[in-house]
Amino acid sequence: MAYQPNLAHLTWPEVARAVAAGADTVILPLGATEQHGPHLPLGTDTLRAEDLARRLAARLPGALVAPVLPIGCSDEHAGFPGLLSLDAATLAAVIVDCARRMAAWGITRLVLLSAHGGNGRALALAAERLRRELPDLRVWLPAQTLAPDEAVLALAAEAGIAPEEFGLHAGEGETSEVLWLRPDLVRAEAAEAGYRGEMTTIVETLQRLGLKAVTPNGVLGDPARARAARGERYLEARAGALAKELLA
Repeated sequence: MAYQPNLAHLTWPEVARAVAAGADTVILPLGATEQHGPHLPLGTDTLRAEDLARRLAARLPGALVAPVLPIGCSDEHAGFPGLLSLDAATLAAVIVDCARRMAAWGITRLVLLSAHGGNGRALALAAERLRRELPDLRVWLPAQTLAPDEAVLALAAEAGIAPEEFGLHAGEGETSEVLWLRPDLVRAEAAEAGYRGEMTTIVETLQRLGLKAVTPNGVLGDPARARAARGERYLEARAGALAKELLA
């Protein structure tokens, strides 16, 4: 699959030529710097966001990819060392400021692509401001959900991976994806199961009290059966679902 170069790797004349040739969309990937259990790096969501943006851009004619924003809204991970986080209003302001500059050099559509569910409020705030302040800029915000994509869960089910094992955070799903993206950053020897109950029943507790109230090691799921090849299939399925939603 041919990937569109990241904006940070282009020169300004190359960007100008791309816009003149019809590039009208920027995909802005948003990650996070937060714990992902004892076995995955703090930048897990940033790695995933960057990859998903590239995969989505390959499916969208006229799309450019912005550098990933590596710090999001992650205070639900308070109590775990290494956390970096922004208030929702701060992240929203950063998005709006970047969007103003994009519009100035010819972009007419902005895709806000987050790989971290905690960024949802900031994205909604940014989208609301942009609709008021830059009405000519079309803002697309994928449907936000804490549940994994149905297409991804279907792939997991084919491999005999239950939703409680796939998990919401640092379980089989995310671990498989990082094994594909950066296997050198996965501490496989430290991988261990965390909370393995019904995921949908703990969302309110996670939002109100944080992950430490549910899972002392920060894992929601079980990474034991994670595999790199399955992680690549998950990422492709996620990107395909995003493109389908955007092009509908």
